[in-house]
Amino acid sequence: MKRLMSVLAVIVLCCLAAAPAAQAQKAAKRATVAILDLEPKGVPENEVSALSDRLRTELFQTDAFDVMERGKMQEILREQGFQQSGACNSDACAVEVGQMIGVEKMIAGSLGKVGRTYTVNLRMINVKTGRMERSVTKDYEGDIDKLLTNVMKTVAQVMANSVGAQQGSAALAASAKQDDGGGKPIYKKWWFYAGIGGLAAGGAAAALLGGSSSDGVTETPVDNTIPGPPARP
Repeated sequence: MKRLMSVLAVIVLCCLAAAPAAQAQKAAKRATVAILDLEPKGVPENEVSALSDRLRTELFQTDAFDVMERGKMQEILREQGFQQSGACNSDACAVEVGQMIGVEKMIAGSLGKVGRTYTVNLRMINVKTGRMERSVTKDYEGDIDKLLTNVMKTVAQVMANSVGAQQGSAALAASAKQDDGGGKPIYKKWWFYAGIGGLAAGGAAAALLGGSSSDGVTETPVDNTIPGPPARP
């Protein structure tokens, strides 16, 4: 019975520990982001456009971003009457576009070539604050097709890792605030009572088992009575 109670206690403690972590994970969500077409610098525009599309796909596949499609972004900008002379590559222009289309972050940058070396420069801008949160530079020497198959995936993963770290820190901070007097007391949280209920149910089940041990061994009572003297013939 003692062993059974120990197992039940461990299960309840695991449930109590997992509940806040599950709430923190639920609080974290994918960041909404839009990607401006990369600015070409010595690279044909049609190739830069194809690489920009691949960047959107790779960012989406990291599962850290909710990426707005290029067509949807352009449709909203047309409806808003957005007009921009020249390429929209400055941080101020990226913030303006981000506010119009309703995303949290904008990614802008350029793709250049010097000799046989390609360089990808990206920056991620917070639309609300206008601050550049992350910048990535990746140089590659070789054929341009490797940019499509390898480099874009690499820079997308770097961006995703930075966002994931920010989300994880924010979620843990929110969870700590709730458990440290910022939210409901522990005795008012659903998982507290669920744990107590599970422990009580386990105790009742153990009581119904009677004197049987969890190992299937039945204890036989020992007779400790002192025998009397033998009777004389």
